[in-house]
Amino acid sequence: MRCKAFVVVTLLLISVVAGTASARHGDRAAADGQSDGSGNCFDASDATEIRLWPGAAPGAAGDDPCRDIPYLKMYAPNGVRDKSRPAIVIIPGGGYDRLSDAKEQAPVAEYFASHLHVVAFVLYYRLVQHDGLYRYPVPMWDGRRALNLIGRNARALGVDGNRIGLFGFSAGGHLASTLALHPDSDFDLPIHDAVDAAHATPAFLGLGYPVISMLPSEYASPSSLKHLLYGYDGGTLQQLEYNLSGQHHVTRHMPPVFLFESEDDQRISPENSIVFATALDANRVPAEVHLFKHGVHGSGLSEGVPDEDQWPRLFQAWLERMGFIGQVPVRG
Repeated sequence: MRCKAFVVVTLLLISVVAGTASARHGDRAAADGQSDGSGNCFDASDATEIRLWPGAAPGAAGDDPCRDIPYLKMYAPNGVRDKSRPAIVIIPGGGYDRLSDAKEQAPVAEYFASHLHVVAFVLYYRLVQHDGLYRYPVPMWDGRRALNLIGRNARALGVDGNRIGLFGFSAGGHLASTLALHPDSDFDLPIHDAVDAAHATPAFLGLGYPVISMLPSEYASPSSLKHLLYGYDGGTLQQLEYNLSGQHHVTRHMPPVFLFESEDDQRISPENSIVFATALDANRVPAEVHLFKHGVHGSGLSEGVPDEDQWPRLFQAWLERMGFIGQVPVRG
């Protein structure tokens, strides 16, 4: 892995935290406590779970609550929707065919709601099946719909529609960054309604050990690439690999970015974060990037992980400096 000496430039802060990395590996699809997402089933009786479409989602093959229904799970501060608050949509990772263990889901949402005093949502998007069902662009349809749904219903949800941020982990970081990089695209969604007309866009982009590239020659995650672009081939595949590689689509118009990664990430090459940070720098996008010497891929809040466990505190301080949230007491 090459290391780049980043410097502070106008409108850009990149913080690199020491070290030289060893050789990198592709992500391991089913390792270290990942599940296939079968436990993340929509429950119509739970008022905190919000179905993205009132009926069948576009492209849905059925109505299986564990496979075919994308939804949001809401975490309001103290469980109360009492005023217009910022919102953060959390997108878990897992290689697009599964969701990582719970560390990237409820614990992060609960932390954001209780420590940052925002309304947090976990997005349960549809996962690519063994036969390619729900491959690209279905996850992007679900992500775009989630933003529009929150924007359309901001008042009822106790959300400030102008302060909706995204935070994605691993493959969820790829989905989040794709939404932020292509704010005017509906990814050829075949049907539209009043929710889609809301066209909400993210106020900021947060990323944890993200997948960024889909180009095999530029550090693509083999697992995420295989699943998201299942069945595509030839020129179509090559075009999609390029179109979905975020490092090639950064412009100065994208929202501010907070990103953390570790140099010893054993699943996703940290070069994904480095090439993205380089592109942010080149386009003068406000960003804070932390490359820690040590971390654990899939660790969510990284509790008990030396070095990487700093990121929640750093993220809170960044949000305060950016004016996305007001200053809140620092908690352990």
